[in-house]
Amino acid sequence: MVNEFNRELLLRLQQLPGTKAAGFISILPGSGDGGSETFVVEGYTPLKGANMNLATPFHVYGDSFQALGIPLLRGRFFTPADQADSQLVVIVNDKLAQHYWPGQDPLGKRLRLGTPQMQTPWLTVVGEVAGVKQGSPDEPTKEQFYTPPEQVRPDWSSLATASDVFGNYGSIVLRTAIPPEQMENALRSTVSSIDSQLPLTQVQTMDQTVADSEGPRRFNTAVVSAFAGAALLLAVLGIYSVIAFSVASRVQEMAIRMALGSQRSGILRLILTSAAKLGAMGCAIGVLGALALSRLLRSFLFGVKGSDPAVLFLSVVALLLLALVASAIPASRAASVNPVEALRSE
Repeated sequence: MVNEFNRELLLRLQQLPGTKAAGFISILPGSGDGGSETFVVEGYTPLKGANMNLATPFHVYGDSFQALGIPLLRGRFFTPADQADSQLVVIVNDKLAQHYWPGQDPLGKRLRLGTPQMQTPWLTVVGEVAGVKQGSPDEPTKEQFYTPPEQVRPDWSSLATASDVFGNYGSIVLRTAIPPEQMENALRSTVSSIDSQLPLTQVQTMDQTVADSEGPRRFNTAVVSAFAGAALLLAVLGIYSVIAFSVASRVQEMAIRMALGSQRSGILRLILTSAAKLGAMGCAIGVLGALALSRLLRSFLFGVKGSDPAVLFLSVVALLLLALVASAIPASRAASVNPVEALRSE
């Protein structure tokens, strides 16, 4: 019953206008789901004391690889000819292939699911694909393998049965020639036309799936950014206060300088230079602190290192500019001092 539903749904999805590829997959990449399954590799002898062979299993049906954009590196994808009464096949990702057959062509190699004590049949490798991220983009790619649900046998002890694959869970994957948001109603209507009682949940694009996987990181980044913004605001206000106090206490000095022939531009330059020195000292301390705490910041960063020279340089430049902006008002006040009135007030 489940297989008949899957075949009919896949056929109708492939006939939808704009559909380029359609399929089902047991674990959606980027969703954060996925466990591990033990397996035995023919001719591979693990090192003494090594852990069991573990990899993430995927069950795919239809054109799932093409729909998800998973490139084929060697061999072939699954075809309709891969049925229960044909040769049992498996597709592995490049990381698994490099681990168990380094420097070799994995095509034709064999593995079987379960532990060495289990009497499961051998699966022949017919394809090698690139690895996919199961969670956040910065997580390491795991060893993975793919099997067609038509070849999952009910007599494989505790291993999954075909009805488990897409009967209780799994995802429909579509690649379309039109914006994916416009396919949602058509997708729901197609499923409802076969079984009106079947709910279709979490209809979303892969961009949304990846964004959801980054939710905790975005929250942490927002919290850190809020504290960083508050610290930056306090630093700017602090620089402004220090420069303003310094200018107020040196009004007589500025008046004397101007009375002796100093230009207003010189006074402005003097105040801004003081602010720049103050900012440079703060930046130097900040860079040293950032380098010391870079290891703690790694969990919040992606695509950049905590000690990235370019980022540190741009941060220093930005802080120096903010220091100059914060001191611009006190500096302009100092440059506009009336020497006569300032000296009379003495």
